[in-house]
Amino acid sequence: MKKARKKQILIPLLCGLAWAFAGNLVTHAYTSPAPYAHAIDQPVQQPAITVEQAKTIALQQVKGRVIHVDLDRDNGVWKYEVIVLTDQNEVYEVEINANTGQVIQVEKEND
Repeated sequence: MKKARKKQILIPLLCGLAWAFAGNLVTHAYTSPAPYAHAIDQPVQQPAITVEQAKTIALQQVKGRVIHVDLDRDNGVWKYEVIVLTDQNEVYEVEINANTGQVIQVEKEND
């Protein structure tokens, strides 16, 4: 009879402890800052160069027509990647610093 009574007390006690421990883990997960929260909290700066200006700069480097523009961040520097298709069906990527308008690189894409 004593064993049955111990089980009646021990099982709910262990379940309660497990429940409390699990609740503590969940609470900690919701209240702890994310490891990269500082990157999310930083305000996004608008680039000084517009997409249209980036296209114009790219077309000064490579004659053709712009078929795609991306704004990316590389090593902390915002840059436009402008893809230009020439009349000879060659594809070039022109990288432009989004804050200064300086051409970083002009590269012919391989097939």
